[in-house]
Amino acid sequence: PYSAQAFQWSCHIEKEDGRIEHKEFLADGKEAPMLACAQSLIAALGDQGPIFMYTSYERTVINRFKSLFPELAEPLERITDRLYDLYPITKKYYYHPDMHGSWSIKAVLPTVAPDLNYEALDLVNNGALAEPAFLEMINKETGSCRRDELREALLRYCKLDTLAMVRLAHFLEGREA
Repeated sequence: PYSAQAFQWSCHIEKEDGRIEHKEFLADGKEAPMLACAQSLIAALGDQGPIFMYTSYERTVINRFKSLFPELAEPLERITDRLYDLYPITKKYYYHPDMHGSWSIKAVLPTVAPDLNYEALDLVNNGALAEPAFLEMINKETGSCRRDELREALLRYCKLDTLAMVRLAHFLEGREA
């Protein structure tokens, strides 16, 4: 009963022509979110191209999906085979004094893409706030206006997290962040 349950994902997909397409999922709280989360992720990511992440959290979640839903193990394994962690590359080859010794994405991002700012987000601007916001959003006693406000805050936060991966990957490639 105390294990983390995935209820949301976001991804930015860069097309060959450079266009960026955003896809996302956020459970509505009407049923356990994990199966719908896993199925929609498989559908969104397809079978080709690298998938950038920052630290191993995403791999851990996908491996948990594999154990919960053995029928999805094969497509989920194809996803994990395509995961590339930008954290070790960033930690080995990049440092900026404004990071103050931290390589968290929230410390790195302002130094490579100062126009992206977690502090500008209201309600949810870090991962620790996402779970309680989701729990409040799905609570039957939460009013519809507040529910909508929390939903938008969760979507904005997760979208910024994955846009950060795009901008960091571009920066590390020597393209403009």
